[in-house]
Amino acid sequence: MKTFIGIGFGIGLCIFGLTVPVSAHPPITVYVNQQEVQFLDQAPVIVEDRTLVPMRRIFEALDAQVSWSEPTQTITSVRGDDTVELVIGDDKVYKNGEVVGTMDVPAQIMQDRTMVPIRAVAAAFDASVTWDGVTYTIRIQTDEQEENGNVTEQIYAVDGTQIATVSLTYAALQEDTAGAKQINDEVYEQIQQKSTGLITQYTQMAQTAYTAAQQDGEPFLPFYAICAYTVSGTSENYVSVVLEERSFQGGQEQKTISAQTYNRQTGSVVSLSDLVTDSPSQTQALIQQGFMLLVDAQPDRFYTDAEARLQEHLDEVVYYLEGNHLVFALNSGILADASAGMVAFMVPYAG
Repeated sequence: MKTFIGIGFGIGLCIFGLTVPVSAHPPITVYVNQQEVQFLDQAPVIVEDRTLVPMRRIFEALDAQVSWSEPTQTITSVRGDDTVELVIGDDKVYKNGEVVGTMDVPAQIMQDRTMVPIRAVAAAFDASVTWDGVTYTIRIQTDEQEENGNVTEQIYAVDGTQIATVSLTYAALQEDTAGAKQINDEVYEQIQQKSTGLITQYTQMAQTAYTAAQQDGEPFLPFYAICAYTVSGTSENYVSVVLEERSFQGGQEQKTISAQTYNRQTGSVVSLSDLVTDSPSQTQALIQQGFMLLVDAQPDRFYTDAEARLQEHLDEVVYYLEGNHLVFALNSGILADASAGMVAFMVPYAG
Protein backbone atom coordinates (compact mmCIF):
# COMPACT_ATOMS: atom_id res chain seq x y z
CA MET A 1 0.00 0.00 0.00
CA LYS A 2 1.29 3.43 -0.93
CA THR A 3 0.66 6.64 0.94
CA PHE A 4 -0.46 10.04 -0.26
CA ILE A 5 1.89 12.48 1.47
CA GLY A 6 -0.05 15.66 0.80
CA ILE A 7 -2.11 15.21 3.98
CA GLY A 8 -1.22 16.18 7.51
CA PHE A 9 1.48 18.70 6.60
CA GLY A 10 0.68 20.63 9.73
CA ILE A 11 1.46 17.59 11.86
CA GLY A 12 4.93 16.60 12.93
CA LEU A 13 6.89 19.29 11.09
CA CYS A 14 10.15 19.87 12.89
CA ILE A 15 13.80 20.80 12.55
CA PHE A 16 16.36 18.22 13.50
CA GLY A 17 19.65 19.73 14.67
CA LEU A 18 22.71 17.49 14.66
CA THR A 19 25.07 19.94 16.31
CA VAL A 20 26.54 18.86 19.66
CA PRO A 21 27.03 21.36 22.49
CA VAL A 22 30.68 21.87 23.37
CA SER A 23 31.79 21.49 26.96
CA ALA A 24 35.15 21.26 28.69
CA HIS A 25 34.54 17.67 29.79
CA PRO A 26 31.78 16.07 27.73
CA PRO A 27 30.13 12.88 28.99
CA ILE A 28 31.65 9.62 27.81
CA THR A 29 29.49 7.55 25.44
CA VAL A 30 30.05 3.81 25.11
CA TYR A 31 28.93 1.57 22.25
CA VAL A 32 29.15 -2.22 22.34
CA ASN A 33 28.76 -3.74 18.87
CA GLN A 34 27.07 -0.52 17.64
CA GLN A 35 24.56 -0.43 20.51
CA GLU A 36 24.83 2.45 22.98
CA VAL A 37 25.16 1.31 26.61
CA GLN A 38 22.98 3.22 29.07
CA PHE A 39 24.35 3.89 32.57
CA LEU A 40 21.66 4.47 35.16
CA ASP A 41 23.73 5.69 38.10
CA GLN A 42 27.52 5.54 37.73
CA ALA A 43 28.80 6.83 34.38
CA PRO A 44 32.27 6.16 32.93
CA VAL A 45 35.01 8.34 34.42
CA ILE A 46 38.62 9.23 33.68
CA VAL A 47 41.13 8.41 36.44
CA GLU A 48 44.85 9.07 35.97
CA ASP A 49 44.33 9.43 32.20
CA ARG A 50 42.59 6.05 32.08
CA THR A 51 38.91 5.59 31.26
CA LEU A 52 37.06 3.44 33.80
CA VAL A 53 33.65 1.94 33.03
CA PRO A 54 31.06 0.10 35.15
CA MET A 55 32.10 -3.51 34.63
CA ARG A 56 28.70 -5.15 35.03
CA ARG A 57 26.93 -2.98 32.44
CA ILE A 58 29.70 -3.46 29.86
CA PHE A 59 30.11 -7.19 30.38
CA GLU A 60 26.36 -7.77 30.30
CA ALA A 61 26.25 -5.84 27.02
CA LEU A 62 28.79 -8.41 25.80
CA ASP A 63 26.35 -11.20 26.79
CA ALA A 64 28.42 -12.24 29.79
CA GLN A 65 27.06 -13.39 33.18
CA VAL A 66 28.49 -11.38 36.09
CA SER A 67 28.67 -12.30 39.79
CA TRP A 68 30.24 -10.67 42.86
CA SER A 69 31.95 -12.25 45.88
CA GLU A 70 31.99 -9.92 48.86
CA PRO A 71 34.46 -11.94 51.01
CA THR A 72 37.14 -12.04 48.31
CA GLN A 73 36.18 -8.74 46.61
CA THR A 74 36.18 -10.63 43.30
CA ILE A 75 34.11 -10.02 40.19
CA THR A 76 33.59 -13.11 38.04
CA SER A 77 32.26 -12.94 34.50
CA VAL A 78 31.39 -15.95 32.34
CA ARG A 79 30.93 -15.73 28.57
CA GLY A 80 30.81 -18.93 26.59
CA ASP A 81 33.77 -21.10 27.64
CA ASP A 82 35.69 -18.18 29.18
CA THR A 83 35.73 -17.13 32.81
CA VAL A 84 37.21 -13.74 33.67
CA GLU A 85 38.05 -12.58 37.19
CA LEU A 86 39.09 -9.21 38.57
CA VAL A 87 39.83 -8.41 42.19
CA ILE A 88 39.29 -4.97 43.71
CA GLY A 89 42.67 -3.28 44.16
CA ASP A 90 44.46 -5.86 41.97
CA ASP A 91 45.91 -4.69 38.66
CA LYS A 92 45.70 -8.12 36.99
CA VAL A 93 43.07 -9.57 34.64
CA TYR A 94 42.57 -13.31 35.09
CA LYS A 95 41.10 -15.41 32.30
CA ASN A 96 40.48 -19.12 32.81
CA GLY A 97 42.86 -19.04 35.78
CA GLU A 98 45.73 -17.30 34.00
CA VAL A 99 46.89 -13.69 33.97
CA VAL A 100 46.12 -12.26 30.53
CA GLY A 101 46.74 -8.58 31.20
CA THR A 102 47.52 -5.88 33.71
CA MET A 103 45.77 -2.56 34.31
CA ASP A 104 47.48 0.78 34.91
CA VAL A 105 44.62 1.60 37.27
CA PRO A 106 43.23 -1.38 39.26
CA ALA A 107 39.56 -2.28 39.54
CA GLN A 108 37.85 -0.14 42.18
CA ILE A 109 34.46 0.63 43.73
CA MET A 110 32.65 3.89 42.92
CA GLN A 111 29.05 4.56 43.98
CA ASP A 112 28.70 0.85 44.81
CA ARG A 113 29.72 -0.02 41.25
CA THR A 114 32.84 -1.91 40.19
CA MET A 115 34.83 0.25 37.80
CA VAL A 116 37.51 -1.17 35.52
CA PRO A 117 39.77 0.34 32.84
CA ILE A 118 38.22 -0.03 29.41
CA ARG A 119 41.31 -1.87 28.14
CA ALA A 120 40.53 -4.68 30.59
CA VAL A 121 37.50 -5.46 28.44
CA ALA A 122 39.77 -6.05 25.45
CA ALA A 123 42.03 -8.35 27.43
CA ALA A 124 39.09 -10.21 28.93
CA PHE A 125 37.10 -11.05 25.83
CA ASP A 126 39.45 -10.41 22.91
CA ALA A 127 37.47 -7.35 21.87
CA SER A 128 38.80 -4.31 20.04
CA VAL A 129 38.42 -1.00 21.85
CA THR A 130 38.68 2.41 20.20
CA TRP A 131 38.69 5.78 21.95
CA ASP A 132 37.61 8.97 20.20
CA GLY A 133 39.27 11.75 22.17
CA VAL A 134 37.37 14.43 20.29
CA THR A 135 33.84 13.22 20.97
CA TYR A 136 34.70 11.18 24.10
CA THR A 137 33.26 8.04 22.54
CA ILE A 138 34.30 4.45 23.27
CA ARG A 139 33.50 1.71 20.77
CA ILE A 140 33.87 -1.93 21.79
CA GLN A 141 33.74 -4.49 19.03
CA THR A 142 33.81 -8.26 19.52
CA ASP A 143 35.60 -10.45 17.00
CA GLU A 144 32.45 -12.27 15.97
CA GLN A 145 30.68 -8.97 15.29
CA GLU A 146 33.59 -7.72 13.15
CA GLU A 147 33.45 -10.89 11.07
CA ASN A 148 29.97 -9.87 9.90
CA GLY A 149 31.52 -7.25 7.67
CA ASN A 150 32.01 -4.19 9.85
CA VAL A 151 35.33 -2.40 9.53
CA THR A 152 37.40 -0.58 12.16
CA GLU A 153 40.89 0.54 11.18
CA GLN A 154 43.35 2.38 13.41
CA ILE A 155 45.97 4.31 11.42
CA TYR A 156 49.37 5.06 12.94
CA ALA A 157 52.30 7.28 12.03
CA VAL A 158 55.79 5.76 11.71
CA ASP A 159 56.54 6.81 15.30
CA GLY A 160 53.59 4.80 16.60
CA THR A 161 51.22 7.73 17.19
CA GLN A 162 47.61 7.02 16.30
CA ILE A 163 46.69 9.62 13.68
CA ALA A 164 43.33 8.43 12.32
CA THR A 165 40.42 6.06 12.78
CA VAL A 166 38.10 4.73 10.09
CA SER A 167 35.02 2.90 11.34
CA LEU A 168 32.05 1.58 9.34
CA THR A 169 29.39 -0.33 11.24
CA TYR A 170 25.96 -1.77 10.54
CA ALA A 171 23.44 -3.15 13.02
CA ALA A 172 22.01 -5.70 10.59
CA LEU A 173 18.39 -6.68 10.08
CA GLN A 174 17.65 -9.68 12.29
CA GLU A 175 14.75 -11.03 10.24
CA ASP A 176 15.27 -14.56 8.93
CA THR A 177 14.05 -13.83 5.40
CA ALA A 178 15.55 -13.78 1.92
CA GLY A 179 14.80 -10.05 1.65
CA ALA A 180 16.64 -9.24 4.89
CA LYS A 181 19.62 -11.32 3.82
CA GLN A 182 19.85 -9.48 0.51
CA ILE A 183 19.63 -6.10 2.24
CA ASN A 184 22.31 -7.05 4.75
CA ASP A 185 24.60 -8.42 2.04
CA GLU A 186 24.25 -5.22 0.01
CA VAL A 187 25.01 -2.96 2.97
CA TYR A 188 28.07 -4.99 3.93
CA GLU A 189 29.28 -4.83 0.33
CA GLN A 190 28.91 -1.05 0.47
CA ILE A 191 30.93 -1.02 3.69
CA GLN A 192 33.77 -3.01 2.14
CA GLN A 193 33.94 -0.76 -0.93
CA LYS A 194 33.64 2.49 1.02
CA SER A 195 36.16 1.48 3.69
CA THR A 196 38.89 0.79 1.13
CA GLY A 197 38.73 4.33 -0.20
CA LEU A 198 38.40 5.94 3.23
CA ILE A 199 41.38 4.09 4.68
CA THR A 200 43.59 5.15 1.77
CA GLN A 201 42.31 8.73 1.92
CA TYR A 202 42.67 9.16 5.68
CA THR A 203 46.08 7.51 5.80
CA GLN A 204 47.43 10.05 3.32
CA MET A 205 45.65 13.09 4.77
CA ALA A 206 46.41 12.32 8.41
CA GLN A 207 50.08 11.51 7.77
CA THR A 208 50.53 14.78 5.87
CA ALA A 209 48.79 16.82 8.58
CA TYR A 210 50.64 15.04 11.41
CA THR A 211 54.03 15.62 9.78
CA ALA A 212 53.21 19.31 9.24
CA ALA A 213 52.06 19.67 12.85
CA GLN A 214 55.33 18.16 14.12
CA GLN A 215 57.40 20.45 11.95
CA ASP A 216 55.46 23.52 13.10
CA GLY A 217 55.37 22.45 16.75
CA GLU A 218 51.57 22.48 16.69
CA PRO A 219 49.21 20.04 18.47
CA PHE A 220 47.58 17.36 16.33
CA LEU A 221 44.13 15.89 16.83
CA PRO A 222 43.61 12.47 15.21
CA PHE A 223 41.40 12.43 12.12
CA TYR A 224 38.38 10.15 11.96
CA ALA A 225 35.66 8.93 9.62
CA ILE A 226 32.82 7.17 11.43
CA CYS A 227 30.01 5.75 9.30
CA ALA A 228 27.03 4.20 11.09
CA TYR A 229 24.39 2.36 9.04
CA THR A 230 21.09 2.03 10.92
CA VAL A 231 17.87 0.20 10.06
CA SER A 232 14.89 2.56 10.28
CA GLY A 233 11.13 2.35 9.76
CA THR A 234 8.31 0.11 10.98
CA SER A 235 6.50 -0.47 7.68
CA GLU A 236 5.66 -4.10 6.91
CA ASN A 237 6.52 -3.56 3.25
CA TYR A 238 9.57 -1.30 3.29
CA VAL A 239 12.63 -0.57 5.41
CA SER A 240 15.23 2.19 5.22
CA VAL A 241 18.94 1.96 5.95
CA VAL A 242 20.18 5.37 7.08
CA LEU A 243 23.88 6.23 6.92
CA GLU A 244 25.13 8.91 9.29
CA GLU A 245 28.71 9.96 8.55
CA ARG A 246 30.85 11.91 11.00
CA SER A 247 34.27 13.05 9.90
CA PHE A 248 37.09 15.16 11.28
CA GLN A 249 40.02 16.37 9.24
CA GLY A 250 41.07 19.22 11.46
CA GLY A 251 38.88 22.23 12.16
CA GLN A 252 35.21 21.38 12.74
CA GLU A 253 33.54 17.99 12.69
CA GLN A 254 31.38 17.40 9.61
CA LYS A 255 28.14 15.41 9.64
CA THR A 256 26.10 14.17 6.70
CA ILE A 257 23.20 11.77 6.29
CA SER A 258 22.11 9.59 3.37
CA ALA A 259 19.68 6.71 3.02
CA GLN A 260 18.36 3.90 0.86
CA THR A 261 14.95 2.31 1.15
CA TYR A 262 14.31 -1.35 0.33
CA ASN A 263 11.38 -3.64 -0.34
CA ARG A 264 11.32 -5.73 2.81
CA GLN A 265 10.25 -8.92 1.04
CA THR A 266 12.47 -8.84 -2.05
CA GLY A 267 15.43 -6.84 -0.74
CA SER A 268 15.41 -4.60 -3.82
CA VAL A 269 15.99 -0.84 -3.68
CA VAL A 270 12.83 1.24 -4.12
CA SER A 271 12.34 4.85 -5.19
CA LEU A 272 10.16 7.52 -3.66
CA SER A 273 7.52 6.89 -6.34
CA ASP A 274 7.27 3.29 -5.05
CA LEU A 275 6.39 4.60 -1.61
CA VAL A 276 3.80 7.27 -2.40
CA THR A 277 0.88 7.72 -4.78
CA ASP A 278 1.64 11.35 -5.65
CA SER A 279 2.89 12.16 -9.12
CA PRO A 280 6.54 13.31 -9.37
CA SER A 281 5.45 16.93 -9.80
CA GLN A 282 3.10 16.72 -6.82
CA THR A 283 5.80 15.14 -4.70
CA GLN A 284 8.32 17.82 -5.60
CA ALA A 285 5.83 20.57 -4.84
CA LEU A 286 4.97 19.04 -1.48
CA ILE A 287 8.64 18.66 -0.54
CA GLN A 288 9.24 22.33 -1.37
CA GLN A 289 6.18 23.27 0.65
CA GLY A 290 7.39 21.30 3.65
CA PHE A 291 10.82 22.92 3.75
CA MET A 292 9.41 26.40 3.15
CA LEU A 293 7.00 25.97 6.06
CA LEU A 294 10.06 25.45 8.25
CA VAL A 295 11.79 28.50 6.79
CA ASP A 296 8.72 30.69 7.21
CA ALA A 297 8.23 29.52 10.80
CA GLN A 298 11.78 30.49 11.86
CA PRO A 299 13.25 32.74 9.18
CA ASP A 300 16.13 33.90 11.39
CA ARG A 301 17.57 30.37 11.40
CA PHE A 302 17.87 30.17 7.62
CA TYR A 303 19.74 31.94 4.85
CA THR A 304 17.86 34.88 3.36
CA ASP A 305 17.97 33.13 -0.04
CA ALA A 306 16.81 29.78 1.39
CA GLU A 307 14.04 29.42 -1.19
CA ALA A 308 16.46 29.81 -4.11
CA ARG A 309 18.91 27.41 -2.43
CA LEU A 310 16.12 24.87 -1.99
CA GLN A 311 15.29 25.00 -5.70
CA GLU A 312 18.97 24.49 -6.52
CA HIS A 313 19.39 21.49 -4.21
CA LEU A 314 16.09 19.62 -4.58
CA ASP A 315 17.93 16.65 -6.08
CA GLU A 316 19.90 16.34 -2.80
CA VAL A 317 16.85 15.81 -0.59
CA VAL A 318 17.27 12.60 1.43
CA TYR A 319 14.16 10.56 2.24
CA TYR A 320 13.78 7.63 4.60
CA LEU A 321 11.30 5.89 6.86
CA GLU A 322 11.49 6.54 10.58
CA GLY A 323 8.93 4.79 12.75
CA ASN A 324 5.58 5.35 11.07
CA HIS A 325 6.72 8.54 9.33
CA LEU A 326 8.41 9.48 6.07
CA VAL A 327 11.28 11.92 6.63
CA PHE A 328 12.63 14.42 4.10
CA ALA A 329 15.99 15.96 4.96
CA LEU A 330 18.67 18.28 3.64
CA ASN A 331 22.19 18.15 5.03
CA SER A 332 23.71 21.04 6.93
CA GLY A 333 24.99 24.09 5.12
CA ILE A 334 22.34 24.10 2.37
CA LEU A 335 19.39 26.05 3.78
CA ALA A 336 21.13 27.37 6.88
CA ASP A 337 24.56 27.75 8.38
CA ALA A 338 26.31 24.42 9.02
CA SER A 339 26.07 24.98 12.78
CA ALA A 340 22.27 24.61 12.51
CA GLY A 341 22.66 20.96 11.57
CA MET A 342 20.45 18.90 9.31
CA VAL A 343 17.06 20.37 8.36
CA ALA A 344 14.17 17.91 8.05
CA PHE A 345 10.43 17.46 8.26
CA MET A 346 8.29 14.33 8.50
CA VAL A 347 4.80 13.29 7.46
CA PRO A 348 2.74 10.31 8.65
CA TYR A 349 3.29 7.18 6.58
CA ALA A 350 1.24 3.98 6.50
CA GLY A 351 2.67 2.16 3.49
